[in-house]
Order: sequence, then C-alpha cells, then structure tokens
Amino acid sequence: MLRLLISREATVNVIVATSVTLIVIGVIFTVCFILLLVAWLSYRTAFGSRYDKNPYLKYFTAEDYGLNTRPVNCGNGLRGFLYEKQTTKNALIIFCHGMGPGQIAYTTEIAYFCKNGYMVFALDSVGCNMSEGKSIKGMYTGVDTAVAAIDFAKLNFVADNMSVYLVGHSWGAYSALCATSLRKVDKVVAISPPDTPSKTLQGGAAMFIGKPFAAILRPFWWCVNFLKYGVKGNTGASRMITESGVPALIVHGDKDNVVSPANAVYYKAKGGNVKKVLASGKAHNPYNTIEAEKSLAEISVKLKNGDKDFSSFDFTAAVKEDEEIMRKILEFLKSN
Repeated sequence: MLRLLISREATVNVIVATSVTLIVIGVIFTVCFILLLVAWLSYRTAFGSRYDKNPYLKYFTAEDYGLNTRPVNCGNGLRGFLYEKQTTKNALIIFCHGMGPGQIAYTTEIAYFCKNGYMVFALDSVGCNMSEGKSIKGMYTGVDTAVAAIDFAKLNFVADNMSVYLVGHSWGAYSALCATSLRKVDKVVAISPPDTPSKTLQGGAAMFIGKPFAAILRPFWWCVNFLKYGVKGNTGASRMITESGVPALIVHGDKDNVVSPANAVYYKAKGGNVKKVLASGKAHNPYNTIEAEKSLAEISVKLKNGDKDFSSFDFTAAVKEDEEIMRKILEFLKSN
C-alpha cells in the first residue's frame, strides 16, 4: 500500500512538473512570437515604403553644376544616370546613396567627382526616386543594387584598364562595403557606414522605444532579416571589407548620432587594406561643413514639426562641402 501511495505521488509530481514545463514553454513561445511580430511590424515601418523627393525641399540637379548626363535603365526596374564633366576620365565611380530619395540628394558630391575627372554612375535603389518598387524592402537590397550597378557598368561604361571605385554614404556605404566581397572593384570609400542591419535597427528604434527594449528586439530583427534574405541578410560590412581585402577609406564623424560607435564600421573594420578618417565635430554627413550639417538638422526639425514653408531657407548652405574631407577622399582614390 505504501509503495502504491509513493508511486501515485511520484506520478502526480511528474504530471505537475510536466504541466509547469509546458506552461513555461508556452509562455516563452508566446512572448517570443509577440516580440517577433513587433520586430516585423517595426521593420515594415523602417523599410516598407518608398522614398521619393520631398515636394517642399529643393534638390540640386546636374544642370546646376553643368554636368552631362545619360539616363540609364538597367532593365530590372533600376534607373539612374551616368554623370560626366570632362572628356578625360580618370576612372568610373559607382555612387551608392543612403536612405532617402536616392542619388538626387547627393548631386553636389557627384559633381565634385565629375569636376575632378571621374565618370559617376548612380542608380536609385529599389523603391527610391526613379526606380520601381513599392518599398525599399530592407538593408541588403542596397547591396543587390550596388552589385547590379557594377555588373551594368562593366558591360556598358568601363573601358579597358579603367579602374572602378565604389563610393557610398550611410546605407549606401554599407552596400558598397558588402559588394566588395561579391564583385571585383579597385577601391571603396565608405562614409558613415553602419556595420550590421540588426544593430542599425536597434540604434534607430532606441530613440523611440528606449535602449533596453530595442536591445531585446535586436535578435528578432536578426530573424526577420534571415527570413527575408537568408544568411546574407545579416551580413556585417566590417567583416566583408576585411575579407575582400579591397583598399578602403572609412570616413566617420565623431558626433554621429545616427550610426553609434557600437555599430560603426569605423571602429570595427581591421586590416592593412583599411584607412580611416575621423572627422572632428561632424555628425552623419561628415563630407559637409559643420555649418551645413546644422542646416540639414534644421531641415529635419522643420519637417518633423510639419513645417512646409522652406521659401526662405538657404539650400545652398545646406550642401556646402568640407573641402578637407573631400580632398582626403580624392587623394585616396588617386593614390597608388
């Protein structure tokens, strides 16, 4: 009888322990599902729409800088321009733009390279400006755009013995660095590049949901990237440039509050092929003067406040380049 009671008690204990384990597993699964759903929804908020020109802002064009342009349609929904200023070409630069309305936001920088003897080929990524697409999809889509630009350029623009360089800013800098492991290029200049998609989302979301919750969501953004792109969806830019060995110049502002030190390629990339320039006092657009960056910040504040009147705004001052930074980029491209 005693043995029977002990056996029944043991059975009850096993049932209780199993039930508790199943409940705990169920709770964990439910919490993880909810967090994954939140990560997915926030991912769609970041990448689930198009980026076109803001009708209230002024965008400088090729005509403003006296550039010759040739419209380009890659045949896969990607469109852009081939820019040139002089008949003598030093090399071809493929320009990779950051998040926003595409290459039109970088005409001043494109003009700088053209005036110094380079052809510049710039495609709008999927969902941006002239290119097709209902949304920009995700960070790795920019890498696909960079690869498509390299392939098209080599078939149509690159003459024998002509060097091919990649230059990108922010998202475009990430794309350019990752593309060096997929296609042969001679050099790459990456301005303010983030390292990984999940850390980029973490940094961006932290401003709205707080750092602790953003840190919790980071592995779930990793999962979303994996579901969308497979293994390549979580590619680290610093690892790619180190592995590719392509000569690289990383430019970063020491006041950058968009790409944090924890996610900045500047602080992570290693190797003898990597050179670095830390721009003192600069934020996320270190190729601009400090005054120009302040003007850009003013634009952002006005837009966030719903201000649509920019009639008295000095857009020329907002795109003024830092001559020293641009000179260092040019020297890197021209160096042996």
